Amino acid sequence: MSTFAPPALPQVGPSDPTKHVKYNLGMVLGVADFEQEYTYLSAHDARAVRDLIGYGVVSGLHVTVETGERGPLVQVAPGEAVTPSGRLVCVTPAQCAYLNDWLAGHRREVEQVGFSPPSTLPLSVVACYRECPTDDVPIPGEPCRSDDELMQPSRLKESFALDLRLRPPPQLEEDAVRDFVAWLRRIPLVDGPRGDVEAFLEEIRQAAALEGSPPASPPGLLDFLLTSPPALLAIPRAYLSEYLEALFRLWVEEIRPRLRSGIPSAECGCGGAVEDLDPDADCVLLAGLEVPLALDAPSGSWVVADTPPVFVDQSRRPTLVHLRLLQEWMLGGPGAVGLDLAASGRVLADGTVAASAGGLTAAVLDPTLFLLDFPGYDAALEHVVLGQPVASAADAQPSTFEVIPAPSPGDGIAVRVKKADGTPVPDGFMVRIEQLGGVA
Repeated sequence: MSTFAPPALPQVGPSDPTKHVKYNLGMVLGVADFEQEYTYLSAHDARAVRDLIGYGVVSGLHVTVETGERGPLVQVAPGEAVTPSGRLVCVTPAQCAYLNDWLAGHRREVEQVGFSPPSTLPLSVVACYRECPTDDVPIPGEPCRSDDELMQPSRLKESFALDLRLRPPPQLEEDAVRDFVAWLRRIPLVDGPRGDVEAFLEEIRQAAALEGSPPASPPGLLDFLLTSPPALLAIPRAYLSEYLEALFRLWVEEIRPRLRSGIPSAECGCGGAVEDLDPDADCVLLAGLEVPLALDAPSGSWVVADTPPVFVDQSRRPTLVHLRLLQEWMLGGPGAVGLDLAASGRVLADGTVAASAGGLTAAVLDPTLFLLDFPGYDAALEHVVLGQPVASAADAQPSTFEVIPAPSPGDGIAVRVKKADGTPVPDGFMVRIEQLGGVA
């Protein structure tokens, strides 16, 4: 035992993402101070990304399954994603993994969850943030050290980890965003006077049990999204913006705080935790796989069956659309404002659109039959068509406007405009078309 020992240094707690270093003249800076400053700066950036933008796949990372030398091969294209904690993950170059190799190395885990051939095994392809120590340098220290203690990494390189898992990572907030928006879309828009907005929100609070004792928490908080909105809920069309503002405020103030992840520095509130990130939660789901299993008789090992093919499902992957695309959609696209896509205008007898909104076009099929179309028209949606023939003071006969089936589904909306004797209306007609549910 040595009589001498290094002098005792002040004990500094683990780095706190809510603290940064306060520099003072004459202050001696050590490793802990620089680590603290880095922790604050990186956590600040991650919090801004996560809280103000969200998380999900930003670009690329498309998942496909092809046949390779050793069976089905899962391939992930290069790309970028943001994890639930707000960290950027850049995957490059393209990555691949053989499913049969994965089955051989994880047979015990698969058996523990109750899967055996012949059956279909669900797997999840996930991307996670990782740091890799690099650039070893010699460091001073005590004598009689081992060789591995003579050198230490001087850099941490941002990297990634791709994995196949038996269970998808929890993405409570992502699922809640989708379900909440879909639930709101089922609230009907009606023509009527302004109602009591606070009473409207109270109906939602009761449906979500937001005022329960104790208040609901995940996953029970989301149960109300699995049912239809209360029958009395309706939004007056003329006051849509006011109701949407109230609904978004409800989400921000009362619902979203209860959905925050337990990942350190991603939880609700300003106090940051200091323990390691949860490797299961701070990952992005890229795709779900349905893998048919078979038993290889000669070796007794599990392999991927030849049929049916491995099914790739990317419907549940969170996708993060960048602001420039949203800006172009909102400011440059048809029907950018409002829940319903609309087109209107005046159509002359020869099919010329004299004045229009929403990109209305018309084609003459016969002197009394017109085919109307506009950008974004979707034959699968419901349409409300309001029209009126344009008559002159000298007209003695009444005129009619009617909607009829189009010659070919998907071509547009067919309308017939004629006088009582079946002749064309010389001055044409006015029309307005609303496509219900076209744009949100």
